[in-house]
Formats: sequence, structure tokens, C-alpha cells
Amino acid sequence: MEVYNTLSRKIEKLEDIVDGKRVKMYVCGITAYDYSHIGHARSAVFFDVFRRYLEYLGYEVVYVQNFTDVDDKIINRAVKEGKTQKEVAEKFIEEYLKDMEALNVKKPTYQPKVTEHIPDIIEFIQNLIEKGYAYVIDGDVYFHVPAFEHYGELSKQSLEELNRHKIEPDERKRDVKDFALWKSAKEADLKAQAVFDSPWGRGRPGWHIECSVMSAKYLGVPFDIHGGGKDLIFPHHENERAQSFARFGVEPVKIWVHNDFIRIKGEKMSKSLGNIVRIRDVLQRYEGEVLRYFLLTAHYRSPLDYTEEALERAKRAYEYLRSALINLDMEIAYLKTFGDRKEGKQVDVEDYIRRFEEAMNRDLHTPDAIAVLHEFAGLINKSLYELSLNQAEELYEAFKRLCGVLGLFEKMERVPALSREDAEKVVERERARKERNFELADAIRDEFAKRGIRLIDTPKGTRWRVE
Repeated sequence: MEVYNTLSRKIEKLEDIVDGKRVKMYVCGITAYDYSHIGHARSAVFFDVFRRYLEYLGYEVVYVQNFTDVDDKIINRAVKEGKTQKEVAEKFIEEYLKDMEALNVKKPTYQPKVTEHIPDIIEFIQNLIEKGYAYVIDGDVYFHVPAFEHYGELSKQSLEELNRHKIEPDERKRDVKDFALWKSAKEADLKAQAVFDSPWGRGRPGWHIECSVMSAKYLGVPFDIHGGGKDLIFPHHENERAQSFARFGVEPVKIWVHNDFIRIKGEKMSKSLGNIVRIRDVLQRYEGEVLRYFLLTAHYRSPLDYTEEALERAKRAYEYLRSALINLDMEIAYLKTFGDRKEGKQVDVEDYIRRFEEAMNRDLHTPDAIAVLHEFAGLINKSLYELSLNQAEELYEAFKRLCGVLGLFEKMERVPALSREDAEKVVERERARKERNFELADAIRDEFAKRGIRLIDTPKGTRWRVE
């Protein structure tokens, strides 16, 4: 399997980097100050698929995704609404989790919060101070960037470019590039109850330190994969790498993976442009798996253009795959109920599996993997009434397993075989329809419907599914 590494700017073989069959992955989560948008959804869904495919390949994945629950934006909202930092963060963490459930994103192995790790953060900062990488000014602690010679290697920025960023302006800093590890308490922090005791006085952590601390705590150093959106490369991941490298003396992450943006009418989503699309708003109009499917229709390192037309196309394509799976399962239930075919059509699923895996092995190329699934669905539809029970089951299991790698159709209920009594009623209804006794045929159909079973008339006779 090959993956693009942001640090090396190269495609690298995962097998050459990961030791054994255990993969340790950390993905940056949300800052919980507002409802999550579809940019958050893209990152969550892509890394969920990355995890699922690794598990499909036989790896054990330890997956960590954090929650930033103390931050300037959270504090500002808390002050504005007369709430505490904790109240604001907990509300939007809960909303995010609802969104993820709707998108069928698997729960991480660990989902730590910053406020649960203040002692760990303090210990980490103290170590950086002792090693000469950080310094204290009036209760604030800064990381001294010139002390770390590898700074800028992840984002590939020159010294001149880095000096222009003016991150966290403070005349007291030793260097314009230095960034905060600990911030002394301000009036807003006190109002929002977002302050913690430390050796440097009451305050709170800076943004970047949290991920260095929590990734090291749950995964150790070095770990295998660090993920997040492209916008996090600088300054967040650049600073995180610097902190962790300085603390442990080794390259902290083997592979850095970043997904690209979602664009609205060709522009990046931003609050300043007023074009933010929230997950919860999309879910009012579309199933969660439709949105999930749409988010996988572009390669993760390419921008994805969001339009209603594109979402409608994704819905139709998603429903084509789902219909193929349902129709196949209905045929399996029919064969179990009324008897197997003596000879079925010979079908080869291995070619579809091989080409799906080739697409995913090629830097997780989900658009090509989806294309293979559509070809597979075409085979199912073409062969539907020519399969033996064993052949139909083989196709079903293979197709559903590949769809499951993309997080699709996992919650779909199997179509049950009918009891002998119900099978006789189906035969009676078919006879009634041939005799144009539509009153009896409709009555039998309605009787099944009351029990949640929908009878479906096909050119090959009656099939059914659970509603």
C-alpha cells in the first residue's frame, strides 16, 4: 500500500514504514466552539476510510482523535453567551458526535479532551524549558523556534516566509516565530472559567501543545500516521512536530497525511465569505451515507467542489449501489424460500476485489474504488436471476465487504426467507394476479405490509424486502 507523505513530499510504501501489523494513527479533531461543517466531515470520513482499509488489510489500528475543548474561540463564545468554556465545548462535542454517527464514522479507540490532560501538558512544557527549547515571560511560556533547527521542514517554508507570518504578536518574544505553549489568564479566561493552575501561574495551554502531549500519551513516539486537514500543516502541525521532536529527540511521526479543502463555487469555505455549509443542515435533506459517498468522490488530496447538483448526482449513484445490494439480497431470500437453481451463471468476483484493492493501495484512490463498485453492481444486476444460491451469497458477501471499506451499507438489514405459510400466500397472490383478482392480491400485499414486509413484483415473480 502506498501513501503520500507530506513531510517527504513523496509516495511511500506503508509496509516499509510500519512495524508489524499494528498501526498507530492520530487525527486532529474539532475545536468545539460551533456546529461542524462539511470540511470537518471530509476529514473525518476520509481518515475513517483509511482506518477501515488498514483493518481490511489485516492491521490492528489504534486510532486517536482529540477534542480541543479550551481555546480562544471557545472562550469568546462562552463570554458572549454568558456560559462557561466547559458548557460551550460539551454542547458542540455532543453535536459533532451526532453528526459522526449519521455519517457512519467509527468511534476512535481514544477520544481525549485537552482539559483532561492539563498535568501531562504542564510536565511536557517543563521538559521543553529544561532542555532550552522554551522560556517563560510573566506567566506566558513560548517555544523558541530558532532553537529547533528543523523548523519549516513540514510546511516547506523558507526563513523569510516564516518571519512574515506574525503568529501570536508579542513584543516580549525573543523571535517573531516563537509560539505559545502556555497562556497566562486574561479577563475572558476568568469569565469563561477556562483557567488552570501551573508553575507559571494560572492560565491555559496554547493550541499546538495539546496534540503533542495526547499523541505521545496514547501512541508513544514515534507513531505511524498523523492526519488532518491541509489547513493544519502550518502552523499547527509544523509547531506540533517541533515540540515533539524537541521533547523526544526523534522524528515523532513516520507519515503525515493531509486532505484537501471543500470548495463552494470555487472558493474555500470560510466564515468571512459566509459560505460555511454545516453537516447538520445537509443531513436535513440527505441521508448521512449519501453525504459520506459524496465526500469520497474526489481523491483526498484534491479539492472537492460542493454543489446541490453534485450532491444529487452522488445520491443517485449511491442509490444505484444500494439497489444492487438489496436486489441481490432479495434474490437470495427468494432462493432460500422457493429452492435453489440447479445450475447458476459462473461469475468471477476476484477481478473486482483485485481492482478495488489496487485503487485503494494507490494512495487511497476512492474515486477509482467507487468506479469498481459500480462495475460490480452492474454485474450483479445483469446476473441477478441466473445465480445459484451459493453464487449469489458469494457476490453479496464480496460486494458488501468492499462497500464496508468505504463505510457504506453496514447497517442494512438482511432480507429474510419466508416461512412456509407466507410462501404459500405469495404463491396465492401471484395466482390471483394472473386471474386478475386484484382485490385478493392487494389484500395479501397489505397483510404483508402491516408486518413490515414489502412485496415487490418483478419480471421473474414476487420478491420482498423489510421496510
